[in-house]
Amino acid sequence: MKTTSWLLTTIRVILNILWRAGLVLAVIAFCFLTVKFFTDDSAFFSARVKYPLQESIAVLKAATPDAKNVTLAIEEGSIRMDLKNTPGNITLAYFFFVSLEVLALVIIYQLRKFFNTIKQGIPFNYDNIRRLRITALCFALVTGLNILFGLSTSYILHHQVSNFDGMHYQVVWSESFTGLALGAVIYIMADVFRYGFELKKEIGEFV
Repeated sequence: MKTTSWLLTTIRVILNILWRAGLVLAVIAFCFLTVKFFTDDSAFFSARVKYPLQESIAVLKAATPDAKNVTLAIEEGSIRMDLKNTPGNITLAYFFFVSLEVLALVIIYQLRKFFNTIKQGIPFNYDNIRRLRITALCFALVTGLNILFGLSTSYILHHQVSNFDGMHYQVVWSESFTGLALGAVIYIMADVFRYGFELKKEIGEFV
């Protein structure tokens, strides 16, 4: 039996919009990133840090020729620099961009399929169990990706800013592990749907 709940319809419409907009924006962002890397020698880099109290903007010394215009922005608590577009930096940027876009689009795609089956009145099926588990895994991977991003940011600062440790600066850690929590909740939902699927199958066999 099909379901016509206004809330379910709204969720499906939002997911469909996010899916189509996400694809378009991903292509545009990828093209912009590629043009930026191949037309400019450097890209703007910024990272939030904790630092000893200072009265003005501090000009920092670059540790390698790959970084220039290194400054500490007091009002934002961030270190800014123009980072050279080396093969390593370009690869790192593409890795994080593609990984995040793929995870986001996979989550949206799986949720679209999931809510479509609910509208059709057949929520308890093996495909939905698989979709929820894939969604849970993707949310967990988002947290892992954020941790890798934080580590790479710390690596760049330590290697591009001269005497970074000696100045007592610390990279601000902003990971909340929300992705892991959402992933755990959705995985539990998948187990609930698996139980409903098995119960439905047993009833069908009994009848």
